[in-house]
Amino acid sequence: MFRKVQIRLTLLFTAVCTLVIVIMSGLYLYLSRQNIRENSFMSFRTDMASFSASLSDRHVITQSWLSSVRSNYNYSFFIYDNEKPIQFTAKTSNEENDSLIADIREHFDDEIRQLRYTGSVSHKEMTYKRDGREYYVGIICISGEKGFTEFYAADSLDAENEQFRSLLRNFIIIILLTTAALFLFAFLFTRRLLLPIKKNHEQQAHFIAAASHEIRNPVNTIISALDAMDSSEGAQQKEFADIARKEGKRLTLLTEDLLTLARSDNGSFAPRTAPTELDTLVLDCYEAFIAPAKEKNITMNISLPDENVPKADVDSERIKQVVSVILSNAVSYTPDGGKIEIAYTADRSWHRIRISDSGGGISDEDKEHIFERFYRADRSREDRSHFGLGLAIAKEITDLHHGTLTAEDSPLGGASFVISLPVM
Repeated sequence: MFRKVQIRLTLLFTAVCTLVIVIMSGLYLYLSRQNIRENSFMSFRTDMASFSASLSDRHVITQSWLSSVRSNYNYSFFIYDNEKPIQFTAKTSNEENDSLIADIREHFDDEIRQLRYTGSVSHKEMTYKRDGREYYVGIICISGEKGFTEFYAADSLDAENEQFRSLLRNFIIIILLTTAALFLFAFLFTRRLLLPIKKNHEQQAHFIAAASHEIRNPVNTIISALDAMDSSEGAQQKEFADIARKEGKRLTLLTEDLLTLARSDNGSFAPRTAPTELDTLVLDCYEAFIAPAKEKNITMNISLPDENVPKADVDSERIKQVVSVILSNAVSYTPDGGKIEIAYTADRSWHRIRISDSGGGISDEDKEHIFERFYRADRSREDRSHFGLGLAIAKEITDLHHGTLTAEDSPLGGASFVISLPVM
């Protein structure tokens, strides 16, 4: 699935970027060509004006002057005296040039007639297409007592068009290479972009599988207990009913935990903060776990600051939930006769609640996953009261309060969990 998404995103990115490049390149080429055409046409018009000025100063057009003009300018020149080619034109002409000048004279017949009656020396420049080829055409008409002398200059745009085609080919090659580079970049970029999504999808699939497994256990136990009740009587029936009730409560707790995580995922798990005295909150949690700790002969100590400390802007019920989750784990994983220490400190920036135990501790490998959902560091334990969701929920709550929750090695030989919350 992710492979298809990666390919589609890569193709979409490449196509959009290539389209933008093609449009921008096409616009650039178009404007460049227009600018080159305008400049070359202006240059041609300047030459025609220069020829016109030179002809107006000359009473006789000499062979040497025509040869000089022809060698200095890469134009085709045709001179007609009273509609007949002069000797220079006749000698230098060929079949192709004769056909070209005939078409020009026919095509611009109206313009030529107007130039004859405009003044003594007049000129006009135009563009002309013939058989797919383009020309700049300049016409200079000299009116005199003995008739008309017409000077034609034709500048072929073949070289300019070939240069433009060469530039276009280069642009196409560059665009193709750029497209290949964009495709490679997009392929690598989308793969990296999809990694967290892919990881999240895998975690979600693992979460659903783990949740299904955890839900299946109490449901199967309840069904088995109800089936056994049908074939039992008296005290045995009550025993099976107690089992079903106990598993039902476990299922309720699991459902509440799953709903809490679901609200956190969709952003609706918002804390209701208020100024809170954390020393009082920690003391309440300590007192709530004195009885469970005594059942296992666990010694619990608490350390609170003697001086007044600033209040914390927190959701007191949620922070109690965090402390209770850690204390519950500490009691569960600390062996009989062990020890648990609770220490609360505060400075100008942070409130810190450290809960340490003398249990088996947490390996470095497990520390990397301890806050993941349904993760259990000790999977061999038979204690079914823990689903592996408590620390995940505690982490979500501390994150929502812009705090941190970390696991460390304890000086007592077990594990230490440190809750850090910003000072209000």
